[in-house]
Amino acid sequence: MFKGCGRILPKGVIAILAIALFAIGGCDVEFGGGGDNGGGGGGGGGSEIETIQGSVVDVIPDEPLEGIIVDVSVDGIDLESGVTDDGGFFSIDGPIAGTALLEFTSESGMLLGSYGVEIFPTAIVELGDITLENGVVKLDNTNPEVTFDAEVTQNNCTGNSGSLQVEARNDQGTRVAVVQISNSTDIIIDGDEVDCEDIIVGRNVEIQGDLISSSTVDASRVEID
Repeated sequence: MFKGCGRILPKGVIAILAIALFAIGGCDVEFGGGGDNGGGGGGGGGSEIETIQGSVVDVIPDEPLEGIIVDVSVDGIDLESGVTDDGGFFSIDGPIAGTALLEFTSESGMLLGSYGVEIFPTAIVELGDITLENGVVKLDNTNPEVTFDAEVTQNNCTGNSGSLQVEARNDQGTRVAVVQISNSTDIIIDGDEVDCEDIIVGRNVEIQGDLISSSTVDASRVEID
């Protein structure tokens, strides 16, 4: 039996009326015995993505800052691309975790330089100001700044110095990183500062700092979820 807008209807009109009701959204529709069949909205949502961004501030020999094409490939596979705006800024989002290569190309098709960087799952990578000089990519900040989420798998701290081993993961895979902690690192939980040695293995953290090697971050801030 079918109930439509609180009325019991003959079986002969079920199919036609059901289609009409769904189309106009005129009332709640209930099939079968009226039990709660629970739609089970599948979990997880979409996969997380990464971001890499920066600003080209100078090109030698001279080229316009606007319109430079920035291509991102990971492990030799072309994934995403972006174009600098009139101030030289670019920001590229997508599933780009891994050992990435950025290639900067002028509008005329000339390769202006390439730069390799490790991108952790979930990371935002900030390259800062960039100079492209005779095919060489130079960062004003020397090291990229990264922000990413991870799980603590080892705590090797005494007081507020030492290191954490963490795993950053999403649908694209898992990367292991060493996070260096010093007295200048802010470690926050619920708005309060704590020492590194107080971080419990298995906790999720958000890490900000300088990427000083492909798997090592010099942390400026660690926030514990």
